[in-house]
Amino acid sequence: MIISLGAQNNRMRNKRILRRYAYLLSVICITCSIPGCLSKQVRNVGLEPQARIIENTKYRILGDSEGQSSSFNLLWIIPVTPRIDYDRAVNEAIGNLRGDNLIEVQTWLERQYWIVGMVEILHVKGKVIQYEK
Repeated sequence: MIISLGAQNNRMRNKRILRRYAYLLSVICITCSIPGCLSKQVRNVGLEPQARIIENTKYRILGDSEGQSSSFNLLWIIPVTPRIDYDRAVNEAIGNLRGDNLIEVQTWLERQYWIVGMVEILHVKGKVIQYEK
């Protein structure tokens, strides 16, 4: 009887140890599976006097605005969303203030490397103008 109680205590202790290891292993697996940003790069692409051809020399400045276009590549090579588009970013910046064009344009590209893939974001910033009639 004494031997069986000792063996039973050992089994219970082993079960507790196994439960602790299983818990620790599950915490490690969940932590590793959460997608996190591994690195981020920002690169200036350019500085331009205007986004489109100036149609009229008489205009008024509505204010500063920013637009962006982004794309996501699964596993860094498989495109999931449409590619970044300069015109889409410019149209967003102009549309924010309901203007006609963008002047003094600054452009930069941001790349974020995640565990599951890569995100590219094209930023366009400038002054929105509206042509006078």
